[in-house]
Amino acid sequence: MKKAGKRFYVTDASVILKWFSQTGEKDLDKAIQLRKDFKERNIDLYAPELLIYEIANVLRYKKILGDDIIHKAISSIYDMDILWPVNSGVMSRALTIARLYHITVYDSSYLSFAQSVGCHLITADKKLYQKVMGLPGIIFISDYIPEKI
Repeated sequence: MKKAGKRFYVTDASVILKWFSQTGEKDLDKAIQLRKDFKERNIDLYAPELLIYEIANVLRYKKILGDDIIHKAISSIYDMDILWPVNSGVMSRALTIARLYHITVYDSSYLSFAQSVGCHLITADKKLYQKVMGLPGIIFISDYIPEKI
């Protein structure tokens, strides 16, 4: 999964949603920079398959977006080839993290997945970040530093 010489991150839906909601978003510049760094192959991004369901669900409720735009957004995520399945170990750890930090299993799944692949998690979810910022390996999107290669 990892490639030598590159930084690699797990990202959650809160960051990727910014790519499709480009107006009035806090830290939009950092989210766009993360995507640019990925597209330029300066970094690698990964996410558990859960991400696609979360993105699709949020976009589905945005009334200003037509089905065609939503389908293109979802296809673009698949085209990035960042989605990975999780195993029972990841889910078991996610349940433990969820209970310890009083967060949803959805959110803890990203943390557990990041731990399992040895990456930092980048999130734009302020409430999640504040609850787990004591854990190693979590970065709030505003603290993302672009890769210089």
